Amino acid sequence: MMFAAPRFLAVDDKPEHLTAILETFQRLGAPCMGIQFDAAQPLEKIAFRGVRALFLDLHLITGVKTTDDKQHFANIASILEENISEIGGPFILILWTEHAQLAAALTDYLDQSLDADKPWCRPLAVMALAKEKFINVGTGATEAADELRQAVEAALDGNPQLAALIGWETDVLAAAGETLSSLTSLVPAASRTTAAFGGALDEVLSRLAVEAVGKKHVADDPRAAVTGALAPILADRIVNQDGGGPTAALWAKAVTRHGQKQLPQATPAEAGGINRMLHVAVAGPERIAPADWGAVSEVPADIWTDKALTDVLGVDIDHLLRAEFKVHRDHHALCRPRLVRIGAVCDHAQKRPGPIPFLFAVEIPGTVARLAGPDGKVVPPAAEWRSPVLTLPTVADPFVLHVNSRFEMNRPAAATGAWKAIYRLREQLLMQLIGHTAAYVGRPGIVRLP
Repeated sequence: MMFAAPRFLAVDDKPEHLTAILETFQRLGAPCMGIQFDAAQPLEKIAFRGVRALFLDLHLITGVKTTDDKQHFANIASILEENISEIGGPFILILWTEHAQLAAALTDYLDQSLDADKPWCRPLAVMALAKEKFINVGTGATEAADELRQAVEAALDGNPQLAALIGWETDVLAAAGETLSSLTSLVPAASRTTAAFGGALDEVLSRLAVEAVGKKHVADDPRAAVTGALAPILADRIVNQDGGGPTAALWAKAVTRHGQKQLPQATPAEAGGINRMLHVAVAGPERIAPADWGAVSEVPADIWTDKALTDVLGVDIDHLLRAEFKVHRDHHALCRPRLVRIGAVCDHAQKRPGPIPFLFAVEIPGTVARLAGPDGKVVPPAAEWRSPVLTLPTVADPFVLHVNSRFEMNRPAAATGAWKAIYRLREQLLMQLIGHTAAYVGRPGIVRLP
């Protein structure tokens, strides 16, 4: 997708009212996309993929007369459930209506009626702007652009957390623009002509890609190669932007519960969700292959048998789960065997030939108690590395990924094509695992004096 998704979106069945609000935003210098509602035509879902403030006319269905407005409320709920993107991010709903007093009733309706399995389609807040205060509802003429700007800002400021995140998103876009500017500044002045600029920029991008992954591997994924070179620059610009003045004041209002007395202990599910966001890339939104560095895959059925496992590891399934991963036989079926791709990142980036190392692992749900020793204590093997508690979109119950550094299997990348990758450990967490494995297998047996 070449163009960024609109952050402000307005939906109205009356073209003159839609034009009025779009013209107002244009005069304010803020881009807003308008959609004329037609009950006979589905809305373009792609337009909603990044919305932060959604302006909806309450009465989009013409000809419907009802005393409690439930049919109009149901229509709005349907629009949200069918169009808000699962990965689109938070938004507020602003009723653009002549009946602003109905905002509270709509809020109650949405709280009770929106699909519980689609939490992303719930607005963080429902507010109302009375059309007649800002436009001529008869002609659609714009009458109070500055007042509308103030009303929109007040609506966003009413939720400082959302306002701070929208500001952060704007900072990221600004940092991306600065990164592109610094990139294009590398093109010599003599080459900044219509005919020569593209070729000169190609040379710059090609040099960056070669330095990132090596000349032989750029063609495999040029985008990933250039991104690898630019990502550290972008991250540095984001982190080191000026955050003082009004920005600091806004963030101070948005983040207030960090004190010990105010912040309740996270539940396992809450901790698992945060850890997933920070440390796990999930297959689906991100492309993950079993041979990718840090990929966590299902153990193929032809390997997860007593005979195959004994050939590869020297132990059968029962021994691996019970003696090594300390899981009682009654709970074996609750645990999920996995293979974690480790190895040198340069070998992965440059696609060097040779077998790829995989470590055997098990996802153990938080409700499963591990086997204790005679003293009543659970003592995992020194070879074991444990992830923080995690959850996945397809696995709501929190679990911990247990990896044993002694049980390794090697396969060439071509042999993993039929495997199913579930997620990928991001670099910081993966490096912990690789560091643990390196320390375990490389113990020199030094005798130290007290």
